[in-house]
Amino acid sequence: MEYILQTENLSKVYGAKTVLNHVSIHVPKGSIYGLVGKNGAGKTTLMRIICGLTQQSEGSYTLLGKTDDKTVRRNMGMLIEKPGIYEHMTALENLRYFSLLFGIGDREHQRILEMVGLQNAGKKKASQFSLGMKQRLGIAIALLGNPDFLILDEPINGLDPEGVYEMRKMLEMLNREHGTTIMIASHILSELHKLATDYAIIDGGCLIDEFSKDTLESACSSSVQIMVEPEYLQDAKMLIASRYPDVRCEILSNQKLRLYEKIDPADLNQFLVEHKVRVCGLWANDEDVERFFVEKLSGGKAV
Repeated sequence: MEYILQTENLSKVYGAKTVLNHVSIHVPKGSIYGLVGKNGAGKTTLMRIICGLTQQSEGSYTLLGKTDDKTVRRNMGMLIEKPGIYEHMTALENLRYFSLLFGIGDREHQRILEMVGLQNAGKKKASQFSLGMKQRLGIAIALLGNPDFLILDEPINGLDPEGVYEMRKMLEMLNREHGTTIMIASHILSELHKLATDYAIIDGGCLIDEFSKDTLESACSSSVQIMVEPEYLQDAKMLIASRYPDVRCEILSNQKLRLYEKIDPADLNQFLVEHKVRVCGLWANDEDVERFFVEKLSGGKAV
């Protein structure tokens, strides 16, 4: 797999406080990578290091295939914390100003405004924009120069439901139609789950876990778990395959199996008992996304 960003044991220390502790992440090219964590978990610090806004205390990272090469950031766009826009200017004037400031020479300003849904902002000053419009203008500035990698820190924070929806659709379009790899830091799990293809969980400056959307959806899908005596495990798996041929069945341990579909536990239990399988336990599981992340943060313990 090709990665647009890899970090190796990145750490950041301020005085006696460690805010980032040996974090190693892998951002696949073409992904929407969700960086999940509570406020103060270390997400912004990690992004600031990657964007060259602060220096790591320890560790290294490879960005766009290169290590310690500042020129690669010309192929990056970033929106860290709140948008740095000039409120006495229009959206188009802001883009023209930042193009000159960055020395980009980008003349596709109207196309960028269309990409972020600000093509009809006209002569309205940024001071008259809604919070969602200001966020979109910040992203438009980040898109100057047609970057391959876009880094966004809490882009939906504070937006109303309509603004959140519009932001999500815009980011999906950038990823799908323009191939932009996007890293998003957020603590709003319900929205991130609708958008991201890969995830990292950070807490207390440490990486808790890194996984794909497939792993998340598999863990949170409706399922039934069965516990049998160890000597009956393979028999139970074969019987389940014959009874439910279209249902995926996975062995979790020497006693446990999981069926990735919600079926009637009583019917399954009766079927196995009739075929002389000693069932020790059987229960339905319908875990939601929030609970999945909470359990990750609590070390896998139920809360």
